[in-house]
Amino acid sequence: MTTAPSLLSSLLKRLLPVMLAAMLISGGLSYVGAQYYVNQVFDRVLIDTLNGISSRILIKDQRIVFDFPEAAQKIFEWDIDDAAYFRIESLKKGHVAGQTDLEPSLGPISAQPSLTVVKDSVYRQRRIRVAVQTLTLAGASDQIRVIVAETTISRERMIQEIAFTVLVAELLLIALAVLVVWLSMRRAIAPISEAARDLEKRTHHTQDRLDDSQVPQEIRPLTAALNDLLTRLQQALTLQRQFVADAAHQLRTPLTALKLHLENAQSTNKTSEVAAMLDQIQIASDRATRLAQQLLALAESEEQLLRGDRSPINLRLLLNETVQLWKPQAERKSISMALSFDPEDREITMLGHSDLLIQVMNNLIDNALRYCPAGSKVHLHALQSEHGLQISVEDNGPGIPASERPLVVRRFYRGDQSPNAQPEQAAGSGLGLAIAFEIMTRLGGRFEITDPVSGQGTRIELMLPTD
Repeated sequence: MTTAPSLLSSLLKRLLPVMLAAMLISGGLSYVGAQYYVNQVFDRVLIDTLNGISSRILIKDQRIVFDFPEAAQKIFEWDIDDAAYFRIESLKKGHVAGQTDLEPSLGPISAQPSLTVVKDSVYRQRRIRVAVQTLTLAGASDQIRVIVAETTISRERMIQEIAFTVLVAELLLIALAVLVVWLSMRRAIAPISEAARDLEKRTHHTQDRLDDSQVPQEIRPLTAALNDLLTRLQQALTLQRQFVADAAHQLRTPLTALKLHLENAQSTNKTSEVAAMLDQIQIASDRATRLAQQLLALAESEEQLLRGDRSPINLRLLLNETVQLWKPQAERKSISMALSFDPEDREITMLGHSDLLIQVMNNLIDNALRYCPAGSKVHLHALQSEHGLQISVEDNGPGIPASERPLVVRRFYRGDQSPNAQPEQAAGSGLGLAIAFEIMTRLGGRFEITDPVSGQGTRIELMLPTD
């Protein structure tokens, strides 16, 4: 079984790489910044030392004199970490004072006077920082270059200490951010866990809405969908209970009548009375049988809609076969049936549930034949347009009053309770139009009962989307 992903771990997995990348970038920038500012500080000291040495160079009797006592020189060179070096040279006389081998690649001495240059170099296989200044002293026609250098051990150590301090601080901040995110997420999902526990306690008897007042705004669509599902589930269970109760009531009526007529038939010896009772038994059994068939058809239609299987349908062929199936029954009642198409010369095809569409047409034709008297007409017409497929079933029978049209599409509602109802009308179950209406609704179509063009009878229009 695949382990469900954790919202907290997923968030941390996405957050940590970003934070670590930000830390590395920040660490790199901190190192560069520390290097720049540390060099600025140390370079100022190095330049001050350079200026101090330059101030001790004098011209006496046309000679270059470096007035720098040996004790001051030892103080200059002494450092617990870094070594300091200097060299004084002139354009004409060459080396004047300091380390003779301190000759970084600085170019010729004829550089611009009074310009101080600071750069990195290598001396005695050690990295050094060098400050160079070219002087022209009053009373001398010579140019003098002063070089001061020091190793970079202290600089690098200070840069590393600053960078390490920044990185440690950033690591602590990342750890703190992870802790805050973890605690915040646990606190944020606590109402969700509470709602889940509340949902686990529910049964088919309790479908109250979840209390999502404390649920985060981002999770509200989920809880709203759950509440909507609970509402629809409650409605479905209510309809199911009502359906079971109505079905039991509808079945009890013909079965009770069947039992009573059988008991009466057994208790009488008169042939005429037995024949009348057998007719009533036939009506009751027909009604019970039809009701069972309609309940089975309703269950099968719901199963097909849940599966969602669709296939290409040739509407012209389907309607022709349906009409041919019902023509013998119509002829026995002296009712004429007609079928037309628009356009006449073109196939009408669609993608849908052929069995369900056949069930709808059977129910509509059966309802028309059941209530139309002898000599009536039933006309089916199919029309294809850019809006979809329209199928109409029109008869010139007694019709359905406008006040009852919203009611006849309800389950078990029957408008044939008059004492003069024919036996085949009394055998109705009140499910035919209801099943057709529900199937059309679930297919995304439209079911509408209207008046025919002639003004007499009933016209039922079906509209199916072509997609």
